[in-house]
Amino acid sequence: MTKTHLTEAAVERYKRPLTGRTELSDTEPGLFLWITPNGTKTWMVIYRLPGEEGKRTIRRKLAIGRYPAMGVAAARIAARDVMALATRGIDPQIKAAEEAAAAERDKAEQRAGSFAAVADDFVTAMKAGKLTGGRKRPVATTTAAGRESLLNRLVLPELGDLPLTEITPKLIAQLLARIEKTSGPVDETLKVIRAVFKFAVSRGLFHGQLPTSGMTNRQAPVKEARALTDDELGAIWRAAGKQGLAFGSVIRLLMLTGQRKGEIAGLRWEEIDWERQCLVIPADRVKNRAGAHEVPLTDAALAILRQALAAYEAQGLTSGLVFPSDTGETPISGWAKLKRNLDQTVRGEIAGLTDEDRRAIRAGGALRVETWQRKTEAQARIAETTLTPWRIHDLRHTFITRCREGEENAAGEIIWSAPLDVLQATVNHEITAGVTQRYDHGDIQRRYRLRKRELMEWWSRKLLAIVDGQQSSVVVQLPNVARG
Repeated sequence: MTKTHLTEAAVERYKRPLTGRTELSDTEPGLFLWITPNGTKTWMVIYRLPGEEGKRTIRRKLAIGRYPAMGVAAARIAARDVMALATRGIDPQIKAAEEAAAAERDKAEQRAGSFAAVADDFVTAMKAGKLTGGRKRPVATTTAAGRESLLNRLVLPELGDLPLTEITPKLIAQLLARIEKTSGPVDETLKVIRAVFKFAVSRGLFHGQLPTSGMTNRQAPVKEARALTDDELGAIWRAAGKQGLAFGSVIRLLMLTGQRKGEIAGLRWEEIDWERQCLVIPADRVKNRAGAHEVPLTDAALAILRQALAAYEAQGLTSGLVFPSDTGETPISGWAKLKRNLDQTVRGEIAGLTDEDRRAIRAGGALRVETWQRKTEAQARIAETTLTPWRIHDLRHTFITRCREGEENAAGEIIWSAPLDVLQATVNHEITAGVTQRYDHGDIQRRYRLRKRELMEWWSRKLLAIVDGQQSSVVVQLPNVARG
């Protein structure tokens, strides 16, 4: 084959062949450029190794790089290195494989000690209930999922590949500053990074002072939760009925049951006991991990779930989720956007908008005078309406507060209040029993099953009376626990 002193310009000029392969031999001994029909240009070195005694030399080839990533000059240097090894009887292919294996081992060792690897072990331990939180209890599954999401979104893209020993306070400070510029969860990010390092210390993977040492929170405290008023409850209930079926149903069930958002939003059909009319939420989905949690279902709650079941079957879904997202395969998500839409509707409810007002607001294009006037007036009423900020978790605070406030007489004196232990069992809080708790090994679910149902029935009647605007005129039947 004719040898050609290849140059960058010459290599650029060579076009890909229609079929077969174009082979160009450089003046550098053993160096070739192979061009395939798809346009790939690969540098190859053909060399010979001495054969065993009495046998001919062995001819071999080795790909050393591709053009243009490897230029002509670099290819010639690499070819000389290959030929030098072959002259010494060392097979460049074997040496290259050994070097690649060594590099992979180094990379694996680096990954094993990286922040990402430790964070992965940290998340796994949380999900398995092997780490305790601030209350000396295993970290809740919802908390573990939230921390995992935060790590994946905000921390690992920046720090994941770095060994723990190379992560400095300055790097963390720069990361937090970037998050702060987007109004992201700065303090929660700092908390999770600190938790990962403390986990590494506990596993003997990190020694010395934490890089988060001395860093403090920089965001204003989140406003504490509150109990909602009758007017707010009525407006939220009505507004929930105007949202999508999944989100609206979740909101109403949270209002009726007082359970945690994640437990209701993540419901699966096998967790509904239709015969016993209750939810049986498994231990791995409840916060205290103390075992399965039974939630009695009132007629109002059952009606919501039957409506959800009809929609699930009509759509032919198979995920097993009661309240799926738009994909049908994952639980409902996008809470921030859903909450904003709900608030807008709640504000309209408080402003007293009618269905005609809402249709006028949605109307576009050239409008009749009366429609335009109605739309303008409705929008002005919404703008003038004040909605006190609230969180979805406030629905749980409201349930607990209202159950403890119970019923009052005409003089405003409390005549009945939900017993604390019954309420704690209903919302799946640890029952306050002092040292006795250590000696009590009974079946809590069986013990409180009837009393929880009585409390749920009472609250359902109470809530529906509030929603219907009859609170002042309706006498709500007290549960039997009032006489217990």
